[in-house]
Amino acid sequence: MKENLKKLVNQFKITLFHIAPLHFISNITYKVSRIEDVGIKNLLIKIYIAIFDIKLDEYKIKNIKDYKSLNDFFTRDLDLSFRKNLNESNNIISPCDGTIAGYGEINNNTFIHAKKYKYSISELIHEENNDLKNGRFINIYLEPKDCHRIYMPCGASLTKVTHIPGSLFSVAPYATEGIKKLYSRNERVILSFQNDQFKMSLIMIGAVNVGCISLSEYGIIAPSKYRNSITEFKNKEDVKYYKKGQEIGMFNLGSTVILLISDINISWSENIAKKEKILIRDEILRIS
Repeated sequence: MKENLKKLVNQFKITLFHIAPLHFISNITYKVSRIEDVGIKNLLIKIYIAIFDIKLDEYKIKNIKDYKSLNDFFTRDLDLSFRKNLNESNNIISPCDGTIAGYGEINNNTFIHAKKYKYSISELIHEENNDLKNGRFINIYLEPKDCHRIYMPCGASLTKVTHIPGSLFSVAPYATEGIKKLYSRNERVILSFQNDQFKMSLIMIGAVNVGCISLSEYGIIAPSKYRNSITEFKNKEDVKYYKKGQEIGMFNLGSTVILLISDINISWSENIAKKEKILIRDEILRIS
């Protein structure tokens, strides 16, 4: 009975997503979350902490009074001493805290999510000719209580930044399982990397109330005007190398990161399992 009721509630939410003005709602959240009035922002932070049961032990700032706004709290800085130490291996680590929503092989330019939705890599990253067609993918869902900062899963050079405008459906598990091709329909920022061994795309998927995605070196990338925006670094002096574990960007509120790796000799780490929690610096893939 409870399970049936849950399904009905989730279906009702999905219906609302199709009719609600999600960009308008996200614009309101954007403005409210940046209010710096001490009384208002402290109240908003307390409410957020209570709703999502957030503990601040692992964050650099532990007193809510020291946050400038609710958005400052959303993007709170993690104390990385609470995560594993970086090592010298070339193995690929998790770029974020979150829950594994899916992982596996990319077969002939597609991967399957939620056992039924087939995603085209070309459609997802807006790049018809890519080197990811027979590689690996992992999808990590960031809950609202998770750290919203994204870190490099390996050492690599950033060659291109692509912003694709779109919808802002929720990326909660019930939504991604109930809305066909949600990831290809939502607003997203694709970061294209490469090193001497492989190519990699790190996709930051926007969602309702996540109308803002920013990169550490370039500032706010989304939202922007309703058109594709591609910044390609063709000159060697413009290409930036990021070290393994270096901060690359952040969400304003929780969302999803999809990591795509080209076809190389790699194997999944033992801790990788669907619906399991994963933390920044946890090992994802071992390179042979």
